[in-house]
Amino acid sequence: MIKKKKVCKNCNVEQFIWKAGLCKPCSSILNPPKKITYKSAKQKVNDVAKRERTKQLHQWFLEIWDKRKEKDEFGYFVRCFETEQKLYEQYYKFNTCCYSHYYPKNNYQEYAMKEWNIEIIHPNVHSQWELNKQKCIKMYSRWLYLQKNIGILFK
Repeated sequence: MIKKKKVCKNCNVEQFIWKAGLCKPCSSILNPPKKITYKSAKQKVNDVAKRERTKQLHQWFLEIWDKRKEKDEFGYFVRCFETEQKLYEQYYKFNTCCYSHYYPKNNYQEYAMKEWNIEIIHPNVHSQWELNKQKCIKMYSRWLYLQKNIGILFK
């Protein structure tokens, strides 16, 4: 492809045209790149508050794990609520996918740190629970029990 020099519409100098009849220097001056948007002070405060809530929640998860753990010849473990599979501490304790809320913490922040609202389950079961609650029989029956006795309707 052969490029020909043309006259820039802005500076009237014969150069290679970059965009819209303008040379590269004129194009970048007249059409500057968009500035990076910055977070507002309010958003920064909200981010800090959310980070603190998340840290507290993760610490609380570890406390629940310590309350429910058992020991066998291979080490400490907690049983998956749904499958009764042993979830060993060294593999699952710090994996937040193992901690499932009946009422999601983003919709029900007031119930996020209630012990009745959480179960320790295998990450695959957690995925299944999020996709189709009725396939997790134990959790689904517990969830129906909570709806009936606590009176919280699901959003």
